[in-house]
Amino acid sequence: MKKILISSVFIVLTICGLYAQDVKFGIRGGMNMAGMPTAKSSPVSDDYNMRIASGWGIFTELQVNPAVSLRLGVEYSGLGGKKNGVQAFSTQRLITEELSNNLGFMGIPSELEEVLEPLFLWATMNPYYAEVDNSIKFNYVKVPLLAQFGRDVGVSPWRVYVNAGPFVSFILASKQVAEGTSTRYSDATRQETLWVEFPTIAKFIVPNIIPDIEEKLSEPVDFSETNITGEMKSTNFGITGNIGIRYQRNKSFFFLEAGGNFGFFTVQESNANGSNRLGAISVMAGYSFSLF
Repeated sequence: MKKILISSVFIVLTICGLYAQDVKFGIRGGMNMAGMPTAKSSPVSDDYNMRIASGWGIFTELQVNPAVSLRLGVEYSGLGGKKNGVQAFSTQRLITEELSNNLGFMGIPSELEEVLEPLFLWATMNPYYAEVDNSIKFNYVKVPLLAQFGRDVGVSPWRVYVNAGPFVSFILASKQVAEGTSTRYSDATRQETLWVEFPTIAKFIVPNIIPDIEEKLSEPVDFSETNITGEMKSTNFGITGNIGIRYQRNKSFFFLEAGGNFGFFTVQESNANGSNRLGAISVMAGYSFSLF
């Protein structure tokens, strides 16, 4: 897909470059007011609020005629969302991190891990809940290709414009940053801990092996940062656009623009705990200069 994208962009720019009346290079940067709209609802994926993140990049602009130009950029884009308070977490990740990799923290002999892990899996088929501050942070490289339409404001150095077009993005990193200390509960009411999720037969068997299992599943734990890049799709595709105003001084151009972007693909590899798309409203300032 990357080869097809690069080839297509090169062909488009070559064709447009033959007819370009001007070529500009520039930089832009600012902030993304990012969100994670739900694609498939679940307690884990629902109710994320806006997260403020940075965005910046470089671009080249080919002026095809006085009104129309073509802009290609390469940008870093911070996305994601956050929610605080009582919320659901993936038990699949709990199994992977704490059971498969760290069963020893409960003092479980290694030869019993294969016997006990199915019981833990059975016990955690539903999300668990905790009261913490939680942010999902995505870092992407985004490649937008925009058609831009502009008009000078009379004979002044000011110009207004709009642009829009598709983008493809490639994930750099993704992490979940949960801050706080909380007991892990079986539901949002926080009346019962994870211990109540164990099947009745397990409650008779497991304590004979781990006498303090109920206490260990009931005591508060410290939440921290988790790398979740491996759980996410590596690429996304969507649409982006801006409304802007530009000031020209000789061959230099200063601009301010507001816009947004929206990814068409869901970001999670698995939708077992629901799924989300990514989008953002952005405010950017920048500078470009003309070669001619």
